[in-house]
Amino acid sequence: MSRRGSSSSKGVLFPILLAVVFIGAAAIVGFWIGSLGGSDFSTSDMQSWTPDEPVSAPEEETAATPRMGWPLFFSTSVLPGSDIEAVIGEVRLAALAGVHQYAVRVPLPWPGVDTPLEPVTAALDRILETDPEATLFLWINFEPPAAWLDAHPDAASSIEVDGKRLVSLESQVWTEAGKSALAVLAETVNKAKSGDHIKGVIVAGPVDGAWLHAGDYDRSPSGTSGFRAWLRTQYADNMALQTAWGDLACTFDDAPIPDKPNSADTLNVFFKLPEEQRQVDYLRYLSESTADAVSEFAGFLRQNAKTSLLILATYGSAFEYPANDSGQLALGILLDGVVDGVVTPVSYKDRGLGGAGGFMGPVDSARWRKKLWALVDDTRTGISRNAVSGEIERIEGLRSEDVLRVQRRNFAAAVTHGLGVMWDDAQGVGSLHNTEMWDLFRRMRESYQAVWPTSEAWTKGEPIAYATPEQRLTLCVVVDEASRFFQRCDTKLNELLLAGVRDAALRSGVPTQFCLLQDILSGHAQEAAVYLFVNAFHLHPEDRDQIKNLLIAQRSAAIWMYAPGYIDDQPSVENCAATTGLKVLMFDGPARSGSQWQLSGGRFVGQGTAFGGPDQWAPMFYIETEETKIMARYRESGMVSVAAEFFPEGWASIYVAEPVLTPEILREILLILEKHVFIRQGGEKHSDILHFGPNMVAVHAGSNGERSLDLGATFNIQDRLDPDVGWQNKRFLLMPMKQGDTRVLGLEYSKETEQLPQGAVENAESTDSTQAPAEPVEPPPPESVSSEPVGTQYP
Repeated sequence: MSRRGSSSSKGVLFPILLAVVFIGAAAIVGFWIGSLGGSDFSTSDMQSWTPDEPVSAPEEETAATPRMGWPLFFSTSVLPGSDIEAVIGEVRLAALAGVHQYAVRVPLPWPGVDTPLEPVTAALDRILETDPEATLFLWINFEPPAAWLDAHPDAASSIEVDGKRLVSLESQVWTEAGKSALAVLAETVNKAKSGDHIKGVIVAGPVDGAWLHAGDYDRSPSGTSGFRAWLRTQYADNMALQTAWGDLACTFDDAPIPDKPNSADTLNVFFKLPEEQRQVDYLRYLSESTADAVSEFAGFLRQNAKTSLLILATYGSAFEYPANDSGQLALGILLDGVVDGVVTPVSYKDRGLGGAGGFMGPVDSARWRKKLWALVDDTRTGISRNAVSGEIERIEGLRSEDVLRVQRRNFAAAVTHGLGVMWDDAQGVGSLHNTEMWDLFRRMRESYQAVWPTSEAWTKGEPIAYATPEQRLTLCVVVDEASRFFQRCDTKLNELLLAGVRDAALRSGVPTQFCLLQDILSGHAQEAAVYLFVNAFHLHPEDRDQIKNLLIAQRSAAIWMYAPGYIDDQPSVENCAATTGLKVLMFDGPARSGSQWQLSGGRFVGQGTAFGGPDQWAPMFYIETEETKIMARYRESGMVSVAAEFFPEGWASIYVAEPVLTPEILREILLILEKHVFIRQGGEKHSDILHFGPNMVAVHAGSNGERSLDLGATFNIQDRLDPDVGWQNKRFLLMPMKQGDTRVLGLEYSKETEQLPQGAVENAESTDSTQAPAEPVEPPPPESVSSEPVGTQYP
């Protein structure tokens, strides 16, 4: 089995044996789910809405027909403690905005725990009464209440976090109880008026709503037996296990869960093999068993459904959780399985005004598997309903203007990548009870439908058409799940490589996608001009050959970070050389990072610019090459840290031995590779976020001032959220923006050439514009370009 293939664990490969579930549960769930929708879910069920029809009360004898639409949702809660009157007020606003899909958090009635469901069905029915076109998605959290764990101590893990016990994801008692609770919930909701309007389920994890492992390793009986059962699926017999672990005394019956390593050890980044193969195995097991737990519940729903449900899971946050034992590193397995997609919030790191607001995971991997990735916008609004007075209140110090600007940025990220959007009132207290906000969401919905004309676009997995001179995706950021299992040092390195490089890519100023390495190896991913391999530490020779053949066939370039291909069956610096095509050597012992740019004449990076921190790492690598191919050197040792090689077969290789890549360095490398960068460096330097989609570019301002864009061709431009703002026949755009502003610009090629200021010279010298559909021109100085919009003026 390929190391990047499907899991061989019980939940993914083998059918779920429903016969062992509580007697009658399957029949009840089948009865319920069979009645949830009037017809099977399919893309043909997805219809566009009549956007601004007034909401009317349903006729008593005629039930409205539920319809699936674009992946835009209002998500809320009817859990105990929520304010149903606030939620109904928000539903009314959502319906008027043309948003009719509701993801509703509901309680799960665990066996033996008193969980009144009548208030839940009453709330769901009121949503339907308020919006007769409502389509409902039940958001179900599988965290058992403390009372249930008290009654079933054998289902608990050995871990406590902040004094709270966690459930063991390997507990069959918990799994069966969860399925039984689903059956009871199904039977109850089936009797409600809203039952026919339920079209999907969000399977939420038991740790803060996510499928996570936290704290120490789970050494409970369930956790230990689960690991041993998994080992039996990976090794042929005890001898194979003993050989792999270098432990002749170990067997399947007594294999221990390993001690948790020092994950902060930068001087021993990778595990020693074979002595620490058990560590590698356990990290892989944690993620695959977590995916199995998700698939167990999703498969239970799928196999019993007489009508298809949209099943999503709260999974995929590999960028957000730098610890490699989080359980979040089996996204590829999960997306290849029974779920229809995943749900993640906007990153909680750097999400304020002007911040990156990055993705929690490789979002484009879902699209290439014809699955949905939904982005939860849970921006703190400061709004709530006073349950006593009924008044809508806002806390002081949080400006509504700033909230709306953050929401615009989050929407820009979603619409450009074809992601779903869930505008979230997680507590059900009225945090989105605001007419101005829902007017913005209405415009967002209209913009989304204009960008993606068919509601089933996400189910097709088609390439996105970018308005670039090369007419293709510029940058594909590639992350590998399997390589992380070989790291002892996780948090520090992963924060630099995963979160750091993600945000650098978003600030690079080129069309960018994020995907898994297995998408590249399987041919799922969209063709790109440049592939940025962030953490491809573990590559077999056949993987290297496959990547090289792809680069040759596409005449593309690769940017490699830190330790590319270092580990095959054993770690070796020769593997790095074979991967990059450069002469890579390893320092004898720990070495200090931190480099200095060597090239002069750069647009974004001057000669002598320092980047990278003064941290010590082992292993640490450097390059021996000709002077003309050197880009940067380590400040302390003077050895080469960044270099390039261009091969006669038509591909290029850039190796960045530093575990750091800044936006400016990335832009400069892209220019060296003759790729068009949309950001022009003028008198003011900004750290803006740029997202690109089908003939569109979105800009989120990181600071106040004017920013200059070179679109690469002449376009007619219109802001998709502010249609009165636009420009005619523009290639060079100078936009005044305040920190936190977002412009979502639709681009339509113009047959006319922009009339440039006097003194501008025709025929650009830079090769990155020679393939532009419009006639190339030499960019004039940014300060000389006047780009006042047609229509509404900037403030």
